[in-house]
Amino acid sequence: MAPPFDDRQHDRSSEPLPDSIQLLRSLVRAVDSLASDFDVVELCQQLLEACTEVTGASDAGLLLADQRGELQVLASTNESARLLGLLQHEGPSLHAYRNKTATSVSDLRADADLWPEFAPAAWAAGYRSAYAVPLRLHRDSIGALTILATSATALGQLDLRIGQILADIAAVGIAQHVMLAQGAMIQAQLPTALNTRVAIEQAKGVLAERGDRDMDRAFQFMRGHARTTGRRLSEIAGDIVEGRIDLRADAAD
Repeated sequence: MAPPFDDRQHDRSSEPLPDSIQLLRSLVRAVDSLASDFDVVELCQQLLEACTEVTGASDAGLLLADQRGELQVLASTNESARLLGLLQHEGPSLHAYRNKTATSVSDLRADADLWPEFAPAAWAAGYRSAYAVPLRLHRDSIGALTILATSATALGQLDLRIGQILADIAAVGIAQHVMLAQGAMIQAQLPTALNTRVAIEQAKGVLAERGDRDMDRAFQFMRGHARTTGRRLSEIAGDIVEGRIDLRADAAD
């Protein structure tokens, strides 16, 4: 693997990806883990480690919004009480989460008035710049990924884009974890979906017999009628099977 890229004093948005092999490996591991029963915290830990390795940042944390909309730490590059407390100060994390956009402070001392509690605490902990990107899920923001560096102007736009990619993967992983946790409920709903399909198959047979059409054309006719009437396909199928509507004339067209 190539040595770490150290020239971080300017915007690198037009330059090649630093440590691209490391980044790709991290993305492959993350995507692969989503196909199995995975540990969501471990996944986030790996994404945070990849973030600091590729961008050259010192620390990073991933925060998730609770039911009250307050950010809670889900994973961080180290478990020191100082870092965990800092991440939950009102600062870049909350700003990125609420505004659904990346935020950066390249010099915490110069911009200390932005976050009067966070900036001095971060500076006292040895950090000189801070960055955050939202955890995006569709159009929603469910948290934030915060990146901390020990030098001013350490990260450029390319680094923030890398952070956003990793944050997006984390968001997908969290959503997948929630879906897996609700697996019993999803499994319970499967018979209903299958029963709906049975009704559709029966209606296709009725239409095909009445209109001398093959099954595919009967199905397309049903779909068209559902769209035209603004009703669900399952409702149309049920009415056809139960004889509540007679589509013989239309089906024969």
